[in-house]
Amino acid sequence: MVYRARSLCRAGHRVDLLTYPYGRDPKIDGLRVIRVPKVPGVRGVRIGPSPAKVVLDAMLTVRMAGLLSVNAYDLIWSHEEAGLLCGPLSRLLGVAHIYDMHSDLSQQIMNYAPFDRQPFVGVFSGITRVMVHTADVVLTICDDLVSAVRTIAPRKRVLLVENYCTAVDFLDDPVPSVDAVRREMGLNGVPTAVYIGSLEPYQGLDILLGAADYLAGRKCRCKMVIVGGSAGQVERLRERAASMNLGDVVHVVGQVPPAAVASYVEAADILLTSRSMGTNVPLKIYSYMKSGKPIVATRIESHTQLLSDENAMLSETDGTSFGRAIERLIDNPGLGRRLAEAAGRSAGDFSEERFDRNLALALEWAMASRRGT
Repeated sequence: MVYRARSLCRAGHRVDLLTYPYGRDPKIDGLRVIRVPKVPGVRGVRIGPSPAKVVLDAMLTVRMAGLLSVNAYDLIWSHEEAGLLCGPLSRLLGVAHIYDMHSDLSQQIMNYAPFDRQPFVGVFSGITRVMVHTADVVLTICDDLVSAVRTIAPRKRVLLVENYCTAVDFLDDPVPSVDAVRREMGLNGVPTAVYIGSLEPYQGLDILLGAADYLAGRKCRCKMVIVGGSAGQVERLRERAASMNLGDVVHVVGQVPPAAVASYVEAADILLTSRSMGTNVPLKIYSYMKSGKPIVATRIESHTQLLSDENAMLSETDGTSFGRAIERLIDNPGLGRRLAEAAGRSAGDFSEERFDRNLALALEWAMASRRGT
C-alpha cells in the first residue's frame, strides 16, 4: 500500500494511512501515518489469521471511526480484510470507497490450518463477497482476481494494477554492496540461486530443500540462498537443512531491510520462486523479471500469468524437477541469458507512469460512482 500512497501523494493528494503499530514510517511528502497502539505481549503480526490480528483490526475500526468523525475525507481506500470494515462504513457516510484486493481470502485461508476447511472457507468466501459488493471500485493485482471479482459482481468496476513498483527509496536503510553480500555468503564464484520471500508453507520450502538435495547428490556446484522469514521460521529451516546435510549448499539469511533486497537480487545468478499453490502473482516476480537474471519458477497459476517457457525455466512442484531446472541453467548460461532477456522484454510495459495512470483512473471511477455518473 505504500506504493499506492506514494503515487497518490505524487499526484498532489494528501493521504492518511491508518495501520498497525509495527514497522517504520515511510518518508513521503503528503503522507501521514497513523498507528493504533501496541497490544501488550504482541511484538509483531505474522502472515495469516491470528488472535492478534482480530484485536488490532478492532482497534483499527475504532480509530477509523474517530478519524471519519472529525475529517472530511473524499475517499476511503481499504486493503484486504479491512474492506469488511470500510465498505459498509463508506456506504453509511456516503464516502467513495476503493477496495484493494491482493488475494482471494477464501483461497488464502486454505494455507493455514485449522482454518483450511469448512465452515471457515465458507465464512471467508462470504466476507470476500461483502467486500466486493460494498466497494465502488475494486483494484486487483492479477488477472485471476479480476475473474474472481467478475464472478461475484459482473457489473462491478474492477481494474488490474500490477504490484510492479519495488524500489524502496522511502526508508533510511543501509544498503549493502553486492560485493559485501557475496563475501557474507562466501560465494567465491560459485553459481548462486536466490529465493526471496516469506517462509510460509505455500511458498514451497520442501521444493527448495528437495532441489538443494538433488543438486548436492549430483555434485553440482551451486549455493542456494534463502532470504526472508521470521526468526522462528529461519531457525527451523536451518535445522531442516542441517538434518539433510545441506549446510554447505543452503544458506538461510533471514529477513533483511527492504532496501537491501536489490543487492541480493543482483548477487544472484538465478532467481527462484517455488510456490506450491495459489493464483496471486507474487510481488517479487516483477523485480525478478526486470533484473536481467534467469528465473526458475513452479508451473502454477501464480507464476504462469506472467511467466512462460519463453521467459523462464518452469518446473513441476517437486524438488527433483526444480533442482533439474536450476542445474540446466547452471550448465547452459546462454539459455539463462536468453530467458532473462525475454523476461525483461515481457516486463517492458510495467512502468511508474502506467502505475500512476491506473490509480488516477481508479480514483476517477470511484468519485464518479459516488456522484452517480
